[in-house]
Amino acid sequence: MKELMPLEEALRIVLENVKPLGTERVHIYQALGRFLAEEVRADTDKPLFDNSAMDGYALRFEDIEGASEENPVSLKVIGEVSAGESFDGKVEKGTAVKIFTGAPIPAGADTVVPVEYTELKGEEVLIKRAFPKGANVRLRGEDLKEGDIVLEKGKEIRPYEVGMLASVNRVFVEVFRRPRVALLSTGDELLDLGEPQTKPSQIRSSNHHMLYALAQRAGAQPFQLGIAKDDPEELLEVLKTCVDYDIFITTGGVSMGEKDYVQYLVKEVGVEVKFHKLRIKPAKPVLFGTYGKNKLFFGLPGNPVSCGVAFDLLVYPAIRTMLGAKEVFKKKIKALLLKDFKRRDAKRREFARAKVFYEDGTYLCEPLEKQQSHMLTTLTDADGYMIVKEGVDFLKKGETVEVILF
Repeated sequence: MKELMPLEEALRIVLENVKPLGTERVHIYQALGRFLAEEVRADTDKPLFDNSAMDGYALRFEDIEGASEENPVSLKVIGEVSAGESFDGKVEKGTAVKIFTGAPIPAGADTVVPVEYTELKGEEVLIKRAFPKGANVRLRGEDLKEGDIVLEKGKEIRPYEVGMLASVNRVFVEVFRRPRVALLSTGDELLDLGEPQTKPSQIRSSNHHMLYALAQRAGAQPFQLGIAKDDPEELLEVLKTCVDYDIFITTGGVSMGEKDYVQYLVKEVGVEVKFHKLRIKPAKPVLFGTYGKNKLFFGLPGNPVSCGVAFDLLVYPAIRTMLGAKEVFKKKIKALLLKDFKRRDAKRREFARAKVFYEDGTYLCEPLEKQQSHMLTTLTDADGYMIVKEGVDFLKKGETVEVILF
């Protein structure tokens, strides 16, 4: 019997056969969740001018040294300036200008006293507290200098990055193309949404719908191909469409059954199989191959949990690499185990579904009682995968374990 492939070797093979896709130029409203294919630089200094961080009075620091509630300093108010406007005069000794947040600092002024530490009396303002020189003044270029890199290539565009793009006057931005991912479930026993169940042996298919959401969440552009029966001719016709996609994913048909046709038919459509069956639990029967120019084929198991685990461990990093992401793996943490964990077979690395808590600065991990690969509740009730290495059949409460967060 052929030896099962370790996960590290499988990941190496997948990632050495994938690279970022081409790029496209999109409006910043279409850029959310995408990854930059270019550096973005500041178009000007940010801020572009010295301005006030507070509503208050712009004045000369030397005029308010020693000012206090008991001994306020009186200054003549010579005008006011709002955001978007400017003050044409100059702040001389003994004078002040009323100023609003974001307004340019008038010539001659170097400090702003917030309005709550002042009292206006006619044309004079009483300053009731001393402030250091430069207080409440935002200096030109203190955030960014013109030409500074504000967003690096490979950066994921979140809502904050959309704001930054707008602040540097970028309407359009170059991003990596989203991979087109085809999704196909196989099996005579499967029913799709809305189909009537006529036999007790029929199963409501969840895999291709779960994969659609997983691929979409990973940043890909999923295409739903539905369910194909265990008919070689029908399957082959659907598999021939793989040329239209960057990644083609099937579920079922890759194990050892008589009707597991996918593993054989993929070769007829030009897929070069790189590996088949991994030393992991669940998700042992995973097939991976390449075809065309930088296109990937994943044959995932039919059991729902195995399907989800295989996606998270192998397909997710492939999609993220195609998207140009710098971080391609899901976040991994260390946590304290809340109860003993035993298993009968320690030959494979196990990804046990677990709840994760965060208390007093520490992550805590509680593996679920149910771990069977056909039970979707082991995914919906969990927050991540607790990693149990090969050769380990018992983990004691209080041990530190590694957890991959969903």
